[in-house]
Amino acid sequence: MARKLAWRDLTVLHRYQNQRMVLDNSLRFVFNPGLFSSVLLSVALPSSEFYAAADPLESEQFPLLIGQILFVADNHTARIAMLAPSSLGAEPDYSGLISHLSRAACERGALQMMGEVGLGSPEEQILHQSGFRSYTEQQIWKLPRQILSGSGQRSWVPASRGDNGLAQVLYQRVVPAQIQRLEPLPDFPKIQGMLSWKDGRVVGIALTQFGPRGILLDLLLDPSLGSVDEYLSALLFHLPYTSRREVYLRVRDYQQVTSSALERLGALPGDQQRVMVKRLAVHYNAQQTFVVQGFEKQPDITTPISHTKIKN
Repeated sequence: MARKLAWRDLTVLHRYQNQRMVLDNSLRFVFNPGLFSSVLLSVALPSSEFYAAADPLESEQFPLLIGQILFVADNHTARIAMLAPSSLGAEPDYSGLISHLSRAACERGALQMMGEVGLGSPEEQILHQSGFRSYTEQQIWKLPRQILSGSGQRSWVPASRGDNGLAQVLYQRVVPAQIQRLEPLPDFPKIQGMLSWKDGRVVGIALTQFGPRGILLDLLLDPSLGSVDEYLSALLFHLPYTSRREVYLRVRDYQQVTSSALERLGALPGDQQRVMVKRLAVHYNAQQTFVVQGFEKQPDITTPISHTKIKN
């Protein structure tokens, strides 16, 4: 039976070197923590954003299935950080482990769990068997060190709290409704980002994540723009730390104009991915008073009917 990862489990982690399946692009491209360090954080600091669990296996080489989620308060989405091991003689059953992680996510206030997996990958099959469904496809592009396009007059500036209204207008206009139901509106300064303006309105949003391994961007551009290449060139020019870190851009399947521009500018396409989600059942205690026909003049039912006395 799956359980929370314990101190004693750390002694076998050396067997899982190079066995992680990372299901979160922020960890893969921005931070890239080692298996031991990320799991140690879950065990040593139970109040941290990471939670790790294990499901015992009858295997000498890999005695545990290991999984970890990442949950940020007020986000309502728990992200599957990683699963391990990636290679076993027989296809392992991760359903018990993921069910345990789902319950842990619920206890922390999550309404859904999410994972980013390669098309046709073992990770996709694992999540599908555990009740996850795809809601969009995407591709990670690696940007060149420098892009030269246009006059260089486009600008990107850091976003602030006062920009939320206009930025959210663009978000709601560009992002499909089914995705808006699952992913939150941009909320600065809770998240980092840059904006591009034109005639007093926001025409570009770049959500930025900076880490020791690289920089990951999510980009939204106004569909009416006719110079996407110039906006991409200007974004890379104004983005800090690009001389020392690789820059990656996450492009969704509804952003074909951006993909075409990246091809022209010499960016390198990565693997196609599916973003998969599982809605979580939230359990809570609630007390509601109501009137049932035939019980007029009786106390409102706030307890089981079997405990209610009815006067004739």
